[in-house]
Amino acid sequence: MTKIRDMNVGILVGRFQPLHKGHVKAIEFARNNSEKLFVIVGSAEKSNQKRNPFSFEERKKMIDLALKQRKLQENISIVPINDAKNHTEWIESIKNAIGEYNLIFTNDELTEKLFKEDGTKVLNVSLQDRNELSATEVRKRLELDKEWESLVTPEIAQYLTEINAVERMKSII
Repeated sequence: MTKIRDMNVGILVGRFQPLHKGHVKAIEFARNNSEKLFVIVGSAEKSNQKRNPFSFEERKKMIDLALKQRKLQENISIVPINDAKNHTEWIESIKNAIGEYNLIFTNDELTEKLFKEDGTKVLNVSLQDRNELSATEVRKRLELDKEWESLVTPEIAQYLTEINAVERMKSII
């Protein structure tokens, strides 16, 4: 039986509001550098807000669609994590949700610092065209009904269209 300490068990944290091409590349990178990967969906309790328009279930569906399209579903689990009162509580909630892990994929300085302090190995994910590939930019374009489809993969564009993402972003106050 393989023990966790003998495997690369990684986590990748994001809000994925919505999932865009940069997120997909990060998930591919993390999966290619771990034997088991947990995609942690942060702020899972939030939805119908300008910064958090999509529910956890909708974000999970986006990730599932992207994984299926790339045949990456094996050894990946998608886990919701709610916001916490402080950083220690947040890391503990991740540990309680998934158990042991020994690797985190991130480019966020605070996340890197927190997990290094906790003894977790950090692998930086290269950011893809960060000026345009950000969930903030996708949300802005959805709200303004400007070209947003090129920032997401085709299956995500189709899903966002199906759930009326443009109308939702316009309606959220």
